Amino acid sequence: MGNADAIVASLKQDFIEDTVDRIDRIETTIDRVASGMDEAGAGIAELRREAHTVKGLAGSFGFPLVGAIAHRLEDYIADLTEIDDREAASLVDFTSWIREVIESGTNPPADEETRILRSLPTRSVKADDADGKADSVAALDKEVLLVTATAVQASFLQRELRQKGFRTITARNAVEAFETVVQSHPDAVITAAVLDGLSGIELVRALAAMKTLANKKLGLLTSFDASHPDLEGLPENVVIINNRGKQTSEHLAKFIETMM
Repeated sequence: MGNADAIVASLKQDFIEDTVDRIDRIETTIDRVASGMDEAGAGIAELRREAHTVKGLAGSFGFPLVGAIAHRLEDYIADLTEIDDREAASLVDFTSWIREVIESGTNPPADEETRILRSLPTRSVKADDADGKADSVAALDKEVLLVTATAVQASFLQRELRQKGFRTITARNAVEAFETVVQSHPDAVITAAVLDGLSGIELVRALAAMKTLANKKLGLLTSFDASHPDLEGLPENVVIINNRGKQTSEHLAKFIETMM
């Protein structure tokens, strides 16, 4: 082994050991918050920091699946305010998979990546019925990728989709979107037109050309009317979701109906 290879191997081993230590800390924090030993707000903030660090480093050391799991862990705790025994068990599902992959020393093949990601817990909401009472929502084995740089927009989309039983995953830009599509094979994608770097309009054109998304529904959130020149020639499986006021909910509801 050459000197450069030895350095890379050493750095990778350091990352593995560091990540195992982080997972130990995450699981300890989960346990302490769930048992009431630590305050929930501070504990959940610590979970976010640790998950974000793991996500940022994993791909550089040959563990893209670990980065994807950590990303989903971030999504899962994004609006978490407390950790009870049920939430603790769900959170440990994420850490258990990270630990297993890291300790194996290699990233699993693509089909195994997708299977693991689809098995992870997802947050759900209860839908209010006409009497104002909360009904449980039947979970669907369908996953929607949401591409938006705006946290408020992401929360709105997640809430609407989860109320219909869909799993959701998020990406903030086109690069994250492409990576997520390759790893997770989502059943549909909704992207905002305005993104950093490659626009959502160009992103949706590129996604429509991917074999992974053949015949899958693609939604484009935009304030442009369908007749706008920038939207000319969009692929047939792209649906315009107007994001102006009340129309957003109406158009999104129609898009969701096509996936049911």
